[in-house]
Amino acid sequence: MDTSKMTCLEKLDSTKNYELLEIAHSLGKVAKELKITLEKTFLREQIIEIVEGSYDIGRVLEVYEIFGGYINRSFGIVIEKDGKKQNYFLRKYKRGISDNDILFEHAMISHAIANGLDICPGLIPTKEDTTFVTPANSRSKFAIYTFLEGEDKYTWDNPIMEDEEYISAAQVLATFHNSSRNFDPKGLKRAEPKILDMLPSLIDTFTDCAKQDRDSKFHEYYRGKIDTIISTIKANTISEHDVAKMPLNPIHCDFHPGNLKFKDNKAVGLFDFDWSKIDLRLFEICLSLVYCTSCWDEENDGTMLLDKIKLFMVSYQNTLTEMGGLTPMNKAELDNFPTMMAMANFYLLNWDISAYYAEDDLNDYEYLAYLKHNVRLLEWIEANKGEFAKIAASL
Repeated sequence: MDTSKMTCLEKLDSTKNYELLEIAHSLGKVAKELKITLEKTFLREQIIEIVEGSYDIGRVLEVYEIFGGYINRSFGIVIEKDGKKQNYFLRKYKRGISDNDILFEHAMISHAIANGLDICPGLIPTKEDTTFVTPANSRSKFAIYTFLEGEDKYTWDNPIMEDEEYISAAQVLATFHNSSRNFDPKGLKRAEPKILDMLPSLIDTFTDCAKQDRDSKFHEYYRGKIDTIISTIKANTISEHDVAKMPLNPIHCDFHPGNLKFKDNKAVGLFDFDWSKIDLRLFEICLSLVYCTSCWDEENDGTMLLDKIKLFMVSYQNTLTEMGGLTPMNKAELDNFPTMMAMANFYLLNWDISAYYAEDDLNDYEYLAYLKHNVRLLEWIEANKGEFAKIAASL
């Protein structure tokens, strides 16, 4: 073979291989940092173009990303108009959300504000008098709201409040329910089904997830608990006779201390209506209590604070009694309060499980902690239904 016009592929020793590997690692780090920087600068310029091109609220001075959410991205923007600075809240919705879902949310918020809910952010209309925009260079949708002042004191997994704050939070929920009670969606509705329609489908969903071939701590723990989960779902039912007596109402569906603003131990703001829909009022109350009163610390994880539950429920009932609009919880709701507490936790279990099995790269230990928390809650709720019944009977 004549090799005069060929190049010999050199054999590299381990030292040279190591040097090149280090260079590759460095380039990978630089590429990652460059990608993050480009994404941030693109997003900033995109937000500026949206605000200044589609809205008539002024010139953008600063853009700050607000962290804490799992689904959508949130930003605080500082605007200047006529020499005055004003803060606004901008929401970048998750990809794939339908126009119908956003329109439902926005119409419900506007109705509630018009009927007395004065502590939630109002929508800022575009120049075209719409409530959101979809820019040409994005598949995402954006909306701008007034900015809520107040302190972000808690998160959904750090929810334990002061007694005064529980009383105030319940007043906020009652006020929202009362102000939204006559909302006419005019054909709009959220894609997510009502809780009693959703529960039967969870049995098949959970069973299918357990059959997946996954090598993870989450999957191992989940498979060990699937029979308990399924049997508990099947054991919790509400008669059609009682359901017919329970009011349907617009619900927030994500009411927890992380979606409240506080000042001087009072809830002064309610936000993040992304999951709102029309469903049983009792479901909303129970879901809120599972969020607001369940413990996450290592010693008490998966338990609930019964004294805080009673504080919340008494405050909710008293607030509606004083308002004289939407009626307080009725006998059918109070009789089925323990069962709906279990159902509310099933709803959150669905988030843990569906989110984990829909992706391949989620943090196994993070989602295992969420799953264990809700499985412990499932067992604790079943063991304490008598206590829930006592609280309901005392109202």
